[in-house]
Amino acid sequence: MQSHDLYAGALTLVMRHDLTGCARSAHQAVDLLERLAASSTLDGDTRSLCEQMCERLLDQAEHAL
Repeated sequence: MQSHDLYAGALTLVMRHDLTGCARSAHQAVDLLERLAASSTLDGDTRSLCEQMCERLLDQAEHAL
């Protein structure tokens, strides 16, 4: 999957989670964001944002249970 597809997929899943509270969407978004953060082409600031969003999504998904 190319990085623009990962960005689009992650954004879609983050929005779905935000709008519906769907924990599955949060976990799927985390998967894509982690893949983006691991990319060697990503700049440090964007990598940090991806990592922070992963933490927030996992925290929200955990509290939704």
